[in-house]
Amino acid sequence: MEKAAIFHDSQGAMSFETGINEITLRFRSKHGDVTRAELLYSDLYATTNSSEGWHPEIAKMKIILKSKETDYWGVTVALPKTRRLKYAFHLIASSGEEYLYDSHKIESFTADSLTHSAPFFVPYSYPNETFKQQPAWAQNTLWYHILIDRFANGDPQSDPSDVVEWSSEAPSQTNFFGGDLQGIKDHLDHLTDIGVNGLILSPIFAAFSNHKYDAIDPYMIDPYFGNKADFKNLVEESHQHGMHVVLEIVLDHLMSFSMQWQDVKQKGKTSKFFGWFMIDSATLDYKATDDPNFSADISYRVNQNDPHQPKLNLRNSEVKQYLFDLVKYWIVNFDIDGFKILNPQEMDQQFLAELMQLVHGLKANFCLMSETNSLTPALINNSALDTAIDDDLVEIMLNYFIAKKTNVSEMITALNDDLMKYPTTQQKSMMIQFDGPNDPRLLSLCDDDEQLSRLLLAFTYLLPLSPSLYYGTEYGLKGGQVPANRECMPWKASEQDQTMYRFIKLLGEFRNKYSLVLNDGSLDWGQTSNKNDYLSFTRSSNGKRIFALFNVGYGSIKFIFPPKAKLILSQNLVKDQNRIGHNGFVIVED
Repeated sequence: MEKAAIFHDSQGAMSFETGINEITLRFRSKHGDVTRAELLYSDLYATTNSSEGWHPEIAKMKIILKSKETDYWGVTVALPKTRRLKYAFHLIASSGEEYLYDSHKIESFTADSLTHSAPFFVPYSYPNETFKQQPAWAQNTLWYHILIDRFANGDPQSDPSDVVEWSSEAPSQTNFFGGDLQGIKDHLDHLTDIGVNGLILSPIFAAFSNHKYDAIDPYMIDPYFGNKADFKNLVEESHQHGMHVVLEIVLDHLMSFSMQWQDVKQKGKTSKFFGWFMIDSATLDYKATDDPNFSADISYRVNQNDPHQPKLNLRNSEVKQYLFDLVKYWIVNFDIDGFKILNPQEMDQQFLAELMQLVHGLKANFCLMSETNSLTPALINNSALDTAIDDDLVEIMLNYFIAKKTNVSEMITALNDDLMKYPTTQQKSMMIQFDGPNDPRLLSLCDDDEQLSRLLLAFTYLLPLSPSLYYGTEYGLKGGQVPANRECMPWKASEQDQTMYRFIKLLGEFRNKYSLVLNDGSLDWGQTSNKNDYLSFTRSSNGKRIFALFNVGYGSIKFIFPPKAKLILSQNLVKDQNRIGHNGFVIVED
């Protein structure tokens, strides 16, 4: 057995409370090295006399995820009444040898191993603080991300004077097409038809730009989008359609034209807002470059090296009060269900903790989300965020399915590792979104290969996370980097890809019908081939099984339908020959 491959993190996602009185424990081993594993556990203070030895309870562990490189083992047990636990692992190797794995070592398991063991332990924890249930609705949500100006023009009277006729020209950084809140409300039935039950709206606040990430007044709805009554009606109508509404909002910086920053520029250290920002020198200056939005030499802290986006000092009490009042305003007055915040990894941790406490105090099932980065697992596991878009997982999938940088085995190993970064509850709330306002569209990522884009979407809908669509994906919108990825939604039938629409609708129906299996079921990898580029897996829960086979290779592969199997969805399946062609797949209820 390769001892160096055995790993357990008692402080991370390998030890977490699953319920008020339950805890889940995991460890990783080299694939095939361990054939049986047991958790040895007891109350932390089960014995007071060390000479008596340790007589733990035993719980059988099982493999929860495996690849050709690693196996992940897990088990859930009841916490003692004291809510304190000590534990170790008893491992039986494929060679027949037995080992004890504790917090200090991996040694041969003998009759007196437990007498001198150094168990891992779980100290006393307060139930209402340590076990935090994410908003339950976020665990089984099909998200839809809307860039408001480009979705639908429902009220031409609110259009800016220089509005461009819908889809009459290519999107640019400066043109406006008139999309508004009424336009979203008018098309809620369309979103329901494709299975959407969660909306992520680009910022609605008054701003100069067409994307509104540069808010002038975060208390005011941009008049080109409508008014506060329009927004309140949209939220209410969305709720009636069974949808939750999340707003994108910027909390870590202001724009240079903001009243607060302009006051600092005029008055320097005498400005009452000077402490609002992180300023290195009283002389507010930066070295200009060919790009007006970039400088590597700035005398104050900014967002993404942009001198026009000064960062806020989130440890300043006045700043905190300003932001908390803002957050409270939109939750209390409009009953929104969540905020998607930018740059949480750069925010003060105490600020995030207080923000989370505030929003959940105002609305118990409120969802605070973001996008992933290297620090996101820690933020989510420490309850500083409820969920996030799993960009790491997207990159893993794109590296295999599109870029061809990895093979099947490497992709599965990386995917397993990513899923195991998060406790089960948090993992099920994580989101997969290939594209968005700042990324090339999925179809363009696939070099306009519609079959490959559909294969990727089908694969995504089968994973134990929440899929997220960027507006227009259902109608085959294309587009590379910003602003090409911000085309107007094609509402004319002649401009729509009806094949893609029917496919997305079928995926939505599939996700809804099999939600329990897809959300709570096990994920078991089946036959795979690096040489022929195919993979298979099963999702199972309470006697229901969904089997899927994906062929990314250029040759066709044979598929034998299990007896009494029910075909759910397929692509490039030649039924009379039971063969699946390139970029084909089959999904069946077994």
